[in-house]
Amino acid sequence: MLSPAYIQKILEQECGVKPGAKLLLTVSGGMDSMVLMDVVIKAGYECEAAHCNFNLRGGESDGDEQLVREECKKRGVVLHVRSFDTKVYARENGISIEMAARDLRYDWFHELLEVRELDFMLTAHHGDDAVETFFLNLVRGTGIKGLSGIKAINGRVVRPLLELSRNEIEKYAESNAVRYRHDSTNDDVKYMRNKVRHEIIPRFKEMNPSFIGTMKANLKRLAEVEGLLDAEVKRFRDEFVVEEGGRVLIPIRVIAPHPQKTSILHEILAPYGFSPRVVNDIVRGLDGIPGKQFYSENYRLIRDRHNLILLKKEEVADEAVFIDAGTTEIDEPFEMSIRVFDKTEDYSFSTNPLVAHFDTDIVEFPLILRRWQQGDTFRPLGMKGFKKLSDFFTDQKLSVVDKENVWVLQTGDDVMWVVGMRIDDRYKITARTRKVIELKVGKL
Repeated sequence: MLSPAYIQKILEQECGVKPGAKLLLTVSGGMDSMVLMDVVIKAGYECEAAHCNFNLRGGESDGDEQLVREECKKRGVVLHVRSFDTKVYARENGISIEMAARDLRYDWFHELLEVRELDFMLTAHHGDDAVETFFLNLVRGTGIKGLSGIKAINGRVVRPLLELSRNEIEKYAESNAVRYRHDSTNDDVKYMRNKVRHEIIPRFKEMNPSFIGTMKANLKRLAEVEGLLDAEVKRFRDEFVVEEGGRVLIPIRVIAPHPQKTSILHEILAPYGFSPRVVNDIVRGLDGIPGKQFYSENYRLIRDRHNLILLKKEEVADEAVFIDAGTTEIDEPFEMSIRVFDKTEDYSFSTNPLVAHFDTDIVEFPLILRRWQQGDTFRPLGMKGFKKLSDFFTDQKLSVVDKENVWVLQTGDDVMWVVGMRIDDRYKITARTRKVIELKVGKL
C-alpha cells in the first residue's frame, strides 16, 4: 500500500536515493503527480517542484498551473514554472505535439537539476503507464528494450511508483484528500495512448481481471531477457568490435553466423540512429556484394569485404587545390610542405610514403591536388605499363572507405602521385635529374 514509509523504502532500497538527497518533483497537476508530491513530502525529503504549462488546453492549462502554485505554497515547496509554445516548437522541429512536449519538459528538467544542484528528478509514472507503453512500443515496432517497459531508474530520473497500479494511487488520493485536476485530453481516443488505455486494455481485463498484474510480471521477465541481451552485446562489442580513426569496425565473419545477429546489431547501431528497418536491411546484406551503404541521419555504414564499417557522415571536399611554382606549403585539404633543392652526389630518395621526390625539370605547374576519379590511370613506380587506379586499389586491398579518402597529385594530364601510396614511374628521380621537388604530407 502506498504510504510515506513505502515510498522511502522504494527510493532508498530500489532506486538508490540516499537520505538527505535533494529531489526535483515533476508536477503536472494531475492525480499521479499530486499524489507523488504529497507522499514524498510526508516522507521527509527535501524537494523542489517543476511545472510545465504547454499552452495546449487554454483555460485548463492555466487552471493546472494555478492548482500547483497553490499546493506548493501551502506545503512550502519551491516551485519552478515554465510556459512553452509547444505547437510552434513541434512545427519547427517536424515532430508530434506529444514528442515536442516530452522534449521540452525533459530538457528543462535536466537544466533545473544542474542549476539548482539537485540530485534526482522524480516522475509519477506507475504500473499502468508501463503496460500502456509496452503496447505503444509493440505497435510502433521496437527492440527488447522497448518491450521491457519503463525503467524505475534512468540516470538521474527516478520513477518510484512503477510497482503501483492506477487504482492504488486513486485510493491514496481519496484517503488523503489530495487535490488534483483531470486532463480532459486523457479521454480523447484520437491519441494512441488513450486508445490503448480506454479501448485495448479493458478488452484484456475482460479476459483476465488481473491483467495489469500479469503484465507487470511479464515486463519483469522481459527486463531479465534484456539483461541477458545486454550482457551478450557487451561481450560481443568488447571481443570483436574495433574503434579506430573515427570508424567502428564489425567483423562480418563473426556477426554473420551469430544466431542473434539482428538483435546485436540493433543494440550496437541504435545509438547511431539506425532504425530497426535499416538494421534488417543490413542483416540481409551481410552476404551481399561489398560496397553497399546504409544510412542514418548522421552516420553511414558500409558493407566492406571483411567488415561493416560505421563512420560519421562528412561533407567530402572535392574541390581541387592548385599548387603554383614557388609555393612552400598548403593547409587544405591537409598540410603539405613543398621545397626544391639541388640533387647532390649523396642524394637518396625517401622511403616514407608521406614524402615524395620528383624531377623538377619534367614537372609542369600548377600541380593539381584532387580526389581520385574513376578512369584515372598512372604508371606505378617500377612498372612499364599503365594501371587503372581502381585496379591498383584492389591490389592494395583498400576498403571502400579508404578508397574514398585517396588524393592524387596531377601534373598536366598525368597522375604523378597517389598521395601516401605510390609515385608515377615517369616522374621519378634519375641520373639526369638536377633539381628535386619534395612534397611532404603532415598527416592525411
